[in-house]
Amino acid sequence: MKPSKRQAKPLIVAQFEAEARRLAGDVSQNQRRFLRVGLAKGKEMEPVGRLAGTPV
Repeated sequence: MKPSKRQAKPLIVAQFEAEARRLAGDVSQNQRRFLRVGLAKGKEMEPVGRLAGTPV
């Protein structure tokens, strides 16, 4: 199979990124708190098994 010759155009990619950020809105304080706690505690606090939604 030949590699694709198409490449994303930087201007179009930048426009899509800007639109996605505009549509996503601001991050709420609650979301920021979750991210801060997640960074501080690390992976050891991640749910495992049934809490994570994996079939057992």
